Amino acid sequence: MSELSHAHAEAAPRPVSRGRRRPRVPEWLELLLRNRMSAFGIALLTFIVLVTALAPLLTSQDPSVPMSLPGQAPSLANPMGTTDQGYSVYTQVIYGGRISLVVALAATVIAMAISIVLGLLAAYKGGLIDDLINLAANVFIVIPTLPLLIVISSFLDHTGPGTMALIIGLTSWAIETRVLRGQALGLRQREFILAARVAGESTARVVFRELLPNMLSRIAAGFTFVFIAAVFYEAALEFLGFADVNKVSWGTTLYWATVNSTLLQGEWWHFVFPGLAISLTLLAMVFINYGIDELADPRLRMKEQRPGLLGRLIRPRSRA
Repeated sequence: MSELSHAHAEAAPRPVSRGRRRPRVPEWLELLLRNRMSAFGIALLTFIVLVTALAPLLTSQDPSVPMSLPGQAPSLANPMGTTDQGYSVYTQVIYGGRISLVVALAATVIAMAISIVLGLLAAYKGGLIDDLINLAANVFIVIPTLPLLIVISSFLDHTGPGTMALIIGLTSWAIETRVLRGQALGLRQREFILAARVAGESTARVVFRELLPNMLSRIAAGFTFVFIAAVFYEAALEFLGFADVNKVSWGTTLYWATVNSTLLQGEWWHFVFPGLAISLTLLAMVFINYGIDELADPRLRMKEQRPGLLGRLIRPRSRA
């Protein structure tokens, strides 16, 4: 009896030991990180976001409280110098990115939400709805955005970050609406759209369940362009004084540098560092867009393209 049980135990299959599987990276993220330029843009934008998010850990100073002598050049004590009132430019730059980035992100979300709804609806419905949406988009395209924002801001009693995000978002949707409408027109007569219409699907379901998933790469590209514009418009409005200048942001730092005539006094650091923060943010988004172009057009992908540093770090190792 013992021999039979021993033989049965030997015949029983042994559990195969499996190592821990690394979490699978989404294909779209792997494509972005495989492209060296978009990988650099992602790394740069991540660094900027982390610096602003971890600002309380990177400095013990309050950006709205003067802590040093005024007009000091960059040094070990003040890496980016001080303003004419003794504020630390370094502290204002890393804290100011919070408002600037959040306002730009909120404005981009608002603008893209309007663009997606109106652009896809105009292409799918056609007729009078398409004509009305095209008319409204053409009006907003013809009017220069920055002067329009200045006029709107001048009539408002209070222009805080929330108000700025709203007015920028409500005036930055027209171009992307036209672009998405044009792409959706090419998809409207595809078989899966016609099949959904024959099946009696509602307009909302066809637009958001059939059209939208096939336009995500174009929407992502539009998101980067609108975000770039939103960062610029937010900084421009604050620089011109059409915002709450008592809030610390990149644009208000430039505003006070202009008011105090710091360039005439040779205090270049008051302008250079917040301007550099804005420029690096825009540069990061431009580089990210290179990878998004590859997502939208497979012909741009190189068959034997070497992955960038970030791509090699997260790419799963091939098993023998």
